[in-house]
Amino acid sequence: MQQCTCDLPSDKYAGAAGQGGGWTVLLKSCRCGKLIPQTMKMCEECGKRQQSRYVMYNNTRRDRRAAEFYLSKEWRALRPVIMSVYGYVDIYALYVMHELKTLGESDPVHHIIELEADWQQRLNPLNLIPLKHETHSTITALYKQSRASMKDTQKQLRSLIDYHFKEAGGYEKVLRDAFLVTPTLFL
Repeated sequence: MQQCTCDLPSDKYAGAAGQGGGWTVLLKSCRCGKLIPQTMKMCEECGKRQQSRYVMYNNTRRDRRAAEFYLSKEWRALRPVIMSVYGYVDIYALYVMHELKTLGESDPVHHIIELEADWQQRLNPLNLIPLKHETHSTITALYKQSRASMKDTQKQLRSLIDYHFKEAGGYEKVLRDAFLVTPTLFL
């Protein structure tokens, strides 16, 4: 983290005034290498590029229904809860690659059974697993190898989930405790 005392012309840095009329701003490096205030996620150019990348992907690679789903209120509410249930840890990386990788807000939540295969599973928490981008790319490649490879990978993901939540009473119990799965009724 660097510190800069300079005269900043923009009102967006208001409230960071230092002594003597100058400004004191803590800086960090953007992904492109530019220095930006630590309160910003990325510089404006990278932000525009990032946004246009997702818009282009949605317009060219996803079908309209899937693109609309990923922007829906239901998905935006469920996604962070799933990340939280997993403690922001990529369990595939943890147990298969033996690396502890913590998840960021931009990392994907993977549908074990893909949307195209079964639309009804899109909001089923038992069908979701958060992954780092690199891990998601690996799993997508395994899915694309063959139908058998996809089935094996899905089975592996489910067994990793079971293993990860075993000590907590199982994944379904964890989801019930988080109010994501309705409890079984005993009559």
